[in-house]
Amino acid sequence: MIIFTIYDKVFASLSGLDLFLHVDEFFVGCFLIIVGYKFFTKFRFDKIAIQALGIILVFVFISLFSKYFSNFLNVILCAFIHLKWFLVFYVVYEVYKDDYLFLKRLFSIMLVTSTFGLIINFIMQKEFNNFFDQDIIVRDNKLRMMGFEMHPNNLGILISLLFIYYNFYNGLPSYPKIIYSTLVFATISIIFLGSRTPLIVIPVSFAHLLLRKRNKVYSFLIILFLTIISSIVLTLWGQSIIDRTTKNVQAVIQNPDKTEYVRGVVIYNGIKLMVQHFPVGSGMATFGTSLSAGSKVYDDLKINAKGTFEKMQGGLYDSNFASIAGEAGAIGLILILLLISSYYKFCKKALVNHPERIHYAYLIFLTVVIFFVVDPILINAYPSMIYAFFLNLQLSRERYVLTHKKLPRGLFPRLIFKAATT
Repeated sequence: MIIFTIYDKVFASLSGLDLFLHVDEFFVGCFLIIVGYKFFTKFRFDKIAIQALGIILVFVFISLFSKYFSNFLNVILCAFIHLKWFLVFYVVYEVYKDDYLFLKRLFSIMLVTSTFGLIINFIMQKEFNNFFDQDIIVRDNKLRMMGFEMHPNNLGILISLLFIYYNFYNGLPSYPKIIYSTLVFATISIIFLGSRTPLIVIPVSFAHLLLRKRNKVYSFLIILFLTIISSIVLTLWGQSIIDRTTKNVQAVIQNPDKTEYVRGVVIYNGIKLMVQHFPVGSGMATFGTSLSAGSKVYDDLKINAKGTFEKMQGGLYDSNFASIAGEAGAIGLILILLLISSYYKFCKKALVNHPERIHYAYLIFLTVVIFFVVDPILINAYPSMIYAFFLNLQLSRERYVLTHKKLPRGLFPRLIFKAATT
């Protein structure tokens, strides 16, 4: 089921069955089944499960008193959607925590499949998009590659996680290792994806390395050198990324009510709703989520006729921060950030025998917090599953080592990524 969620649009396109586009909802259902089974058979709740359920109940409760409340079922569904990332992680952990061999083989399959998809997309160009009936996304007169992930942002998330995996899976990397992997990663992000978001991983990773390495002076000089090189590269080949980012930021700051930059509009109005309806927001299914189409909130904010908002059919969501700030207010943001912290502590506790490996999980959760602002990673199927997979790949390996006192032989990820050593 993991592979069906990661490549849901590929299976849906090839089979003609939209059922594949809803596989992630199956995992949400499994969450309730697992929680219910544990309660009725063992009379207990797992801490990370009850915390997620508790926040869902809070979101539903505060929505009942909203002046925009209209549909109880949508309120419940929207509350679950906001917690999808956490529910999927829990299900993958419970089902595969003792099946490292399966996850390792699945990693091999996913890596080969995604690489093949990117190559075919590069060769076929727009014909690839047409074949799978996907939107053609062009930036700077160049087609943005999407591979079998079916969206450049999803492919960017995968490459970001592979960058963290390659460098931090077993602990802190050497400088030569992270430098040449950075060059490869940045090249793919700028040339093939034309995406800014994945590039955030680079300074975050190097900053973490600087803080953790003992020789701070040497580390600082290396990072200063890379910063200069990166600035030159961006100026020569990534100027459009800089110009586009600067233009969008200026538009939001100078004319927040007039800008057509969707992400800026969503974030600005999410904050506005959070202030207007402090501390609880406008309620579930009212703003910035897949169930918010037709909400009166858009009329009150006077953005219902603004470009994309006027044409939207299934709601408009481009930032988890904006969606939660708008619908659940300051309370919602605090609860979500506390839940992210709780799940990180859960992973850290699982790695207590190999604390040097926590750098991997730490950076993944840090990117979740950062991407949380600029992308809807907590509510979309692909990021929910791919993050759950990469985190549980490490957690299941740890359980395997503790049980068998060794790791199994195999190509991936041992020989190519050298990430299966103890």
